[in-house]
Amino acid sequence: MSPAELTGHALARMIDISAVQAQHGRTDVEELARHALEGDFVAAHVLPSWLPVLRPLLAGSTTNAGSPVGFPSGGSATPVKVAEARWLLDAGVQEMDVVMNIGLVRSGELAAATRDVAAVLEAVAGRVPVKVILEVGLLDGEQLRAAARAAVDAGAASLKTGTGWQGIPTTAEHVRVIREIAGADREIKASGGIRSLAQIRELLDAGATRFGINTAHAVRLVAEAGEDRA
Repeated sequence: MSPAELTGHALARMIDISAVQAQHGRTDVEELARHALEGDFVAAHVLPSWLPVLRPLLAGSTTNAGSPVGFPSGGSATPVKVAEARWLLDAGVQEMDVVMNIGLVRSGELAAATRDVAAVLEAVAGRVPVKVILEVGLLDGEQLRAAARAAVDAGAASLKTGTGWQGIPTTAEHVRVIREIAGADREIKASGGIRSLAQIRELLDAGATRFGINTAHAVRLVAEAGEDRA
């Protein structure tokens, strides 16, 4: 989609909303599901323990129930990440995020970072879409390129800029760097600090294809873009 074609419903179908902070509980998950259904957002994400609550709330809808692996640090041991991914599959997850081990990237241990992601992707075996989170706010330019290459080498079909936990906004430059490494065919999800339609248009122009946006801001931005369900 070009930035000029942005409409309310089309935008909602590019946005994931979430309740993935440590303090989020059952009421937050139920509220998330309500917003997801009312806005027809493409996905709603919760922490793994809340997936069994979210999944039935979204049953029969066009909103996917998502959850992360190794969240938010990415530093879990690889067998733990693999076990978590398998547990999420058993719990009915419809799409998944996995946080790359950023400490390995920053240490220059890129082969190990690649193996870590590849193990999770192998466990999932294509049963649901998986986005690899690069946590761009913690990486300099060369580290970001290295992280993106590691994700691609691991077999990732979708790359995501951040968890939203770092408080560092995703920029168009972050997306451009990832797109340069990822090529034309992979999905890029921009997540973190997106608060305006102008930002969304700039990120789209840079190569983003999907967005992770705070629920309240997502609802507001979809309304601003104007509803179009024709």
